[in-house]
Amino acid sequence: TAKMKDPVDMLWQDKEIRFDNKFEQLELRRGEFLIDTMSKIEDTKGNNGDNGELQVTNLRLMWISANNVKTNLSVGYGSVISINVRTANSRLRGNTQALYVLTKFNGSRFEFIFTNLISTSPRLFTTVQAVFRAYDTSKLYRDLKLRGAVIRDKELIQ
Repeated sequence: TAKMKDPVDMLWQDKEIRFDNKFEQLELRRGEFLIDTMSKIEDTKGNNGDNGELQVTNLRLMWISANNVKTNLSVGYGSVISINVRTANSRLRGNTQALYVLTKFNGSRFEFIFTNLISTSPRLFTTVQAVFRAYDTSKLYRDLKLRGAVIRDKELIQ
């Protein structure tokens, strides 16, 4: 018999940080919406010099390398401690303003630095900060909507 996935394992997108995901893990889950997609974004700390795409959803940030889709990361807003704008050193842009995302997951801290390779666009800073603020101020409501709609009496609702 086929083993059914634990429903709680299906609800990781806003709580976890995952690196080098399979393509299926980058697909939007039920209740997740794409808010903005930005190209020409560098993962300055993890993949300095690598151009990619940043997808902003209502649950997480996803960065996907333009050179190799297997090089990617998913950062759930539930793991984010703070988001700030500071100066960073990018191989592609030199010293420039960058988005610093400080996170904590499974007892470890991670810092992600994203640099917009298009210097005239503030979208990287404004969109991510606004979406995270909306996520952070609506936790109780969202947990009820996302998790309550999927699990009832410890049973998966389909």
